[in-house]
Amino acid sequence: MKTVYFVRHGESESNVNIRLMQGAFQGETSPLTPKGEEQARFIAERCTKLPIDVILSSPAVRARSTAHAIQMATGASLEEHAMFTERKSPSELFGRPRSDPEMQKLVVRWYETFYQEGVRVGDGENFEDLKTRVCAALDYLAKRPEQHILVASHGFFLHMVISVVLLGDTLTVDEFRRVARKVWMNNTGITQIEYFLPEDGRNLDKIPYEKWVLRIWNDHAHLG
Repeated sequence: MKTVYFVRHGESESNVNIRLMQGAFQGETSPLTPKGEEQARFIAERCTKLPIDVILSSPAVRARSTAHAIQMATGASLEEHAMFTERKSPSELFGRPRSDPEMQKLVVRWYETFYQEGVRVGDGENFEDLKTRVCAALDYLAKRPEQHILVASHGFFLHMVISVVLLGDTLTVDEFRRVARKVWMNNTGITQIEYFLPEDGRNLDKIPYEKWVLRIWNDHAHLG
């Protein structure tokens, strides 16, 4: 059995700016806020109690900073992989103010591409893109030699991870809509999935059993 701990990054400037509708679109360059740095220290301390063989991180600054805090606390090696980054925004948003009405309309149109078939806005990822990337990431994790892996990643990416783990790679837009809108991810929340092989003795209904299962989602007890 293989265990993967997904950790959403600590609070970032983008998280705050989205709530307040201020600042510019930053993409992967958004750093942690002071609160996010504190959250990263809390999750790092908690991770000292987990059997982590390796840490994998999104290249986004907010995820890397969170992963680095965990690395410093646990001593585990750290690798960056673009496959674990957040859903990719249309490049025409970068550097533009969130208060710009035209940019707000563009963001809404882009968000809708994750809940509609075959719709795309600029060069931003849509449902099919993100689902394909998540399926590839899960396949990559299944083939890694380590048995205990921690991945520092992002909220919406984790919505897709949970949806694919629960419903498989035949996941539809409608299924994703129903799952994603019922699941919440706090900053530094832990989502744990496990990969069972037939030899693990977890054969359900005597059917060959080899797949990911969801064990825990959004555990943020370390935040008190």
